[in-house]
Amino acid sequence: MTINPRDYDLDELRKMARERGESGNGVGEDVPDPTDLDVGLDDSEEEVLAGSSFRSGLYRELLPFLGGESQEKPYLESLPETYAAEFVVFEWLEFLLMHSGYQGADEALDYYESIDWITAEVQADLSDYLLGIDESATNDDNDLSVDDHMLSLVYVAKLTAMT
Repeated sequence: MTINPRDYDLDELRKMARERGESGNGVGEDVPDPTDLDVGLDDSEEEVLAGSSFRSGLYRELLPFLGGESQEKPYLESLPETYAAEFVVFEWLEFLLMHSGYQGADEALDYYESIDWITAEVQADLSDYLLGIDESATNDDNDLSVDDHMLSLVYVAKLTAMT
């Protein structure tokens, strides 16, 4: 028989847990402290878990922008003309610069235009903004990952929501 916690108050649940622990079914007394556990993950497994967690966060962030209606491409037809939108644009472009350098960021914008996330007009405007950003700490030889592109889609969705 399963126990539905909603049917009991906290004291009753504690009493049942103590009784189960005393009956020797492995619950209660023999439970180790979770802080003492070594789950035995190597660095690559930890990176995979962290990556999937990051990706899940991106999906959660995209959900409100999906709305119930289907989005038509291009997602971003023009840049919103507000201070908040400009802040998001610069944050996005700085992210691209930090992860792939000027050439990589410009190539990413070209790619986003080719897959219809943004229009050619938006791509040109973003490339112009890109030229005006002085970023000395760039990673010119790095390629953008799938997660980086997903984060870019989050920025596109944010900007689309601002129009």
